[in-house]
Amino acid sequence: MRKICNYIFLAVFGIILLLVPALSIVMPKEIASLYENRMLETKPEFSIQNVVNGEYFSGWDSYFSDHIVGRTTLLKLYSGIQLALPRVQVNNVIESETGALLNKTDYEKFNLEFEKENMDNKTEIIKDVAEYVENSGAIYCYVGIPEQRYIYYDEYPEYMKMGTKLVTYAEERIFDALNQTNAVSVNMRPAFENTQNPKDYYLSIDTHYNFDGALLTYRTLMQAINEKLETPMKIYSDDELVFHVSDKELIGAQSRAICNLQKRKEYAKWAEPAQSIEFTRMDNGIASEPFVYKQTSEQYSAYGDYMSGDMGETIIKTNQTDKPKVLMYGDSFTNPLEMLVYASCSEFRSLDFRHYDDMTLYEYIDMYKPDIVIAVRDSISYNMSEGNGQYC
Repeated sequence: MRKICNYIFLAVFGIILLLVPALSIVMPKEIASLYENRMLETKPEFSIQNVVNGEYFSGWDSYFSDHIVGRTTLLKLYSGIQLALPRVQVNNVIESETGALLNKTDYEKFNLEFEKENMDNKTEIIKDVAEYVENSGAIYCYVGIPEQRYIYYDEYPEYMKMGTKLVTYAEERIFDALNQTNAVSVNMRPAFENTQNPKDYYLSIDTHYNFDGALLTYRTLMQAINEKLETPMKIYSDDELVFHVSDKELIGAQSRAICNLQKRKEYAKWAEPAQSIEFTRMDNGIASEPFVYKQTSEQYSAYGDYMSGDMGETIIKTNQTDKPKVLMYGDSFTNPLEMLVYASCSEFRSLDFRHYDDMTLYEYIDMYKPDIVIAVRDSISYNMSEGNGQYC
């Protein structure tokens, strides 16, 4: 009997050894991993050089690793086991007592002398941009938005709190510099802190604000800009908007990392003018459908559904000739703002310099000649010069 059991075990084990690679080869291949938020490996290209340096064979190892049958199930199983264990963090994500998902961070360390020199340079650049925009005949507006971790700061374990001195120092330097110019400066940190509960305006499973946070930011910056305009821009009230909520769960940056197995769930919200505004849209020089929100998946919604995520360049023309031309630049915090601001413009353009390098900001202003230029920066980017902090 024992021999029969051993034979059965060996047979089953052998079948599995043959079946897994066979199924991995013949099953349809996914292009990207939803939960890892990355593109999966493609089959390596054969060449003598790749064979000699070993990249060809290592490429096949990576390819089979990414496309092994049942891989997504294994990822979910691993995350589920880790979440069930008494751990503080899983895949660099912390689940707080309220169920909010926060990015694990290292304790804050910085050299004040270095940061002082860095911010001296950064603030001079921002003042130069403000002066350049003003000299071009436009209004410059700088909007600063807290990143999620600073809104949920109190929910980190006490021994894991990363500190707020650096971001506070950088914020003070930025807005002190803006106050020395004629720019419109909008610091959303006190605006959120003055609400009854700032967390109501932020996603609990992603690094961004939610649509209510974007709506508060939109109205705050528009009111500030209007103080500089002879003819104020239209600011949409709730009664003038039609609100929607997706029936599909939202997949956030942090919930993606734990395969969306958290207990706390959220759903994407968006709005559009009740009185429809016709417009055309171009993305990266190519004509697009005229939309500002599109759920790209039938299974879930995502923050990237706002304006289809981070685009190098988006151009929206409403042909409302009595409205101003607006240029907005920044990272993903601009996305839900774009779908609100455009309705009050004759032409609206958005740039993300992480994905756009055809022109510098200065060159683009000279070419486009906007009436208003809006910079949108999140709080962890105040002291950074790469991407949307690099203007020339």
